[in-house]
Amino acid sequence: MKIKNQILLVILVTCTVTGFSQLTVLNNYLMLNQKTDVYPVISNPNDGFPMLFISGKEIRVFYLTDECKFQKEILLRKPTKNSKRYLGSYIVDSNLIITFSNKKLTFVSQLIVNLRTDDYYERTNNLISENQKYLTSWEKDENLIVLGIVENTNKLIVSTFNGYGDASVNEYDFDDLYIDRIITNSSLYHLFNINEGKLQKIDYTIPVSLGITSARNKSYLINDEIIITIDLFDNVTYYLNINLSDNTYKIHSYNCNLSDSSNSASTKHNSFIYDNTIFQLSINKFEVGLKVQSLSDTNRVSSYHSSNVRNIDFTNSSMILRNEKEGFLYGNPEERNIKKARKFLRIISRMKPAISVFRKHTDFQILMGGVVETQQAKGVISEAIMVSGGEMIVGPGGNLIMPDPIYNFPSNYSFSSYSSRKAAYFSSVINATTYTHNYKSISKYTYDYIFDYANYMPGRFGLVTIFKLKGDYYLGYYSYSSHTYNIEWFKNIDDHVIRF
Repeated sequence: MKIKNQILLVILVTCTVTGFSQLTVLNNYLMLNQKTDVYPVISNPNDGFPMLFISGKEIRVFYLTDECKFQKEILLRKPTKNSKRYLGSYIVDSNLIITFSNKKLTFVSQLIVNLRTDDYYERTNNLISENQKYLTSWEKDENLIVLGIVENTNKLIVSTFNGYGDASVNEYDFDDLYIDRIITNSSLYHLFNINEGKLQKIDYTIPVSLGITSARNKSYLINDEIIITIDLFDNVTYYLNINLSDNTYKIHSYNCNLSDSSNSASTKHNSFIYDNTIFQLSINKFEVGLKVQSLSDTNRVSSYHSSNVRNIDFTNSSMILRNEKEGFLYGNPEERNIKKARKFLRIISRMKPAISVFRKHTDFQILMGGVVETQQAKGVISEAIMVSGGEMIVGPGGNLIMPDPIYNFPSNYSFSSYSSRKAAYFSSVINATTYTHNYKSISKYTYDYIFDYANYMPGRFGLVTIFKLKGDYYLGYYSYSSHTYNIEWFKNIDDHVIRF
């Protein structure tokens, strides 16, 4: 443990020298005795910042200032009916609207909580008569947007909650927009239910890990548009767009063929949407390709290809093989360089392709490669682990949260089960205007420092969440030893140049 603390100290000193700052802003007692989920409501920080802890029928609200200073705690009970699924929350005139639904998304129950007086009341709405499958939701400044799909159809349902729980429901039937194989051979509902089809919500305002972006179906909320990308079919990305401002919807397709068509049968691909641009990665054991295309100007497009007979010529980093160690929040990875492109392509061709993009000044920094689960570890003593459950997911508010099973309680923490991951990747820098490759060093993000910090915190932790508030980052976690919930503030250094 002393070694870990020394490493943590070195990290913090190094971060301070480079201009990185960290500060504990919350340390509050919270006794938990059953599985608990945590949800920060960060969509409207000017009205304060509620932190929801949902345990069975009980809801605890830590009401914080926009600087995460504790104001008070409010105790609530879940609605008596239609509270199977938590959809999200939003704030209107110092009132917190907490929204739940039944499993089929036909009925909604809400708690309207006055954050000044602590008074609250319950409200129930009937959304639609048809059974839905919940897909995802987004918390906005003063509303909540929920995306669902009617069972066994191509009909997407967008429910928007405004004011004190008023709901508007719009249906978008993609039956009349057949394109090739996407809908004619299979419904959207089916595509979102197959093994690799779960719709993954993407928050483009933060760097996203390859584990998240390896999903074949993704959803984005960009301004007033819901975007869904489908990468389940060979050599093409399908792009579904719902415009919430005028209720129009459409489908596009974007091809992503590699230069050597003879190997197309073994080619895998994936995509990522960022800054009105679609990035498409294609890989097989012989070749890797990157296509960058503007979504608004089809003439703005650049493509890069490299084969296994030479080094990848559009990389700005080493080719890395990363093995995550069991027992650490972010894997505490062992990494090694792969020197030959032939070996690297052979490795990633057996993985799920993944690509992630984030902007740094005038450039796109692109992380691309593959991810695979290597094993399912069982019988691990929980005192030796920080958290289990593997990859974080995106919550209703855009915050990252750890999925089940991560909750290690004193009455039941002897053993846990979770998966390990292996990833292989490299990074590239592309000019955000011209889409030309730049030979620059890779800049480090605030997230990288948060990961380093979290990996070496001593003790047992859970209820982990990371969120962005008023431009800076926050790491929230529960300490099982001190029974406190803690929030650490991290200065956003993404606008400064810090090199690996």
